[in-house]
Amino acid sequence: MEPALIGYLVFGCLSTLLLLLCFHRFLRASMRERKTGGVSNTAREANLPRAVELTTTVLPAFFRGGAPPANTASVSAKLEGAAAAARLLRARVQGGLLFAAASFLIWGLPPIVFGAASLPWPGSSPLVPCKDAIVVAASAALCALRPDEGRAISAGYICAVALSVVMAVAHVALLGWYDGESMALGGSADERWSDSLALTIAASYVAAAVALPLLWRRSPPHERLRRLISPVRAVFAVDGVLNVTYWAMRTAGKAGDGSCSPGRCAVGLLTGVLYLCCATVVLHRRVRGAALAALSRLGATREERNAAVVASLCSMGQLSRAELLPLAEANFRAIRFDRLKREDLASALGSEGGGGLAARTQPCSLGACDAFLSHSWHDPEAPKWAALCSWARRFEAEEGRPPTLWLDRACIDQSRIADSLPCLPVFVAGGKTLLVLGGAA
Repeated sequence: MEPALIGYLVFGCLSTLLLLLCFHRFLRASMRERKTGGVSNTAREANLPRAVELTTTVLPAFFRGGAPPANTASVSAKLEGAAAAARLLRARVQGGLLFAAASFLIWGLPPIVFGAASLPWPGSSPLVPCKDAIVVAASAALCALRPDEGRAISAGYICAVALSVVMAVAHVALLGWYDGESMALGGSADERWSDSLALTIAASYVAAAVALPLLWRRSPPHERLRRLISPVRAVFAVDGVLNVTYWAMRTAGKAGDGSCSPGRCAVGLLTGVLYLCCATVVLHRRVRGAALAALSRLGATREERNAAVVASLCSMGQLSRAELLPLAEANFRAIRFDRLKREDLASALGSEGGGGLAARTQPCSLGACDAFLSHSWHDPEAPKWAALCSWARRFEAEEGRPPTLWLDRACIDQSRIADSLPCLPVFVAGGKTLLVLGGAA
């Protein structure tokens, strides 16, 4: 075995092992944080009934873990637990994808460097499998990006530009490989066809390297992610179409002198198909979302996944927990049951409108509200009101006073609904119980 190939295999294996060890340590650190600050793994979750007839169901609020929150500090602790669970889940999913991307990158870059520097390399086709590894690495890294991670997306732009330059250099270094001759512009039919293919693909990567900085601008992270992935998908599609077309013509004897071996043509066709799959399937928005959802279900409990959702809801407004809790506490309100009317649960606002209903609410501290009321505005108000009255009568018989409720239409400023959405998980935690009016909707 040639020394260059031995060195390449040793370097790749050691680098991959080092990456695997780093990923393992990262996971263990996340798990330790999860055990010390996360939601209890033994806490049970109750499933909402799928009843057609209206019922009232009292569930423990998600953050409480079986005990009602007494103050802001306990709610903060539960939020920290949800964030720890989210970080562990993210470490599993995104860390695994980034580990795969880095591994493929490590195996793909050295042959490109050897080919671009015209250094001796074993075998007659070192660059084709390496650039395939680069494509898989880029696809895995892009799939790991989340639409709410502004800094990671900005770093993705820089990496995508660098990758485009590397791939352009690699395809220039491929000049002459397709016909098996020297790395130089040739004059035979095979050389002209292959050199045209390599230069065209290299030009597409140069165009991507120029377009990506022009597309980057300050905008919401999900919009920047879309503008990052779109040119990458486009250049992969161009590369795939050119490779499939060229190698199909070589196989049919309509390009060059028809001397292409079946094995080389098969490798070229598979290369083109790989690029097309990455462009049209792997990097498609829905496929990326489904893949991330499937990966998040591997080795994660339902509670951990729910906690990750709660943590993501808390970050919708791009606020830290230190900023979110005071905001939620200042805006947390409740309404006494004896101040509610049947028409307040109707799908259409009554004569008072939302402002009149809000005027009947009162400020409330977190943990002091008796129930967070959940229902569907599409259900008729009569059965919802009857079920709520039944529950309220039982509560008043036990406590000697009417219950206080959190109702979205009453307790959220209807003119600034979007500003209150990040606070919603904290509002749920602020209720002693979660009261669900489960109807057909």
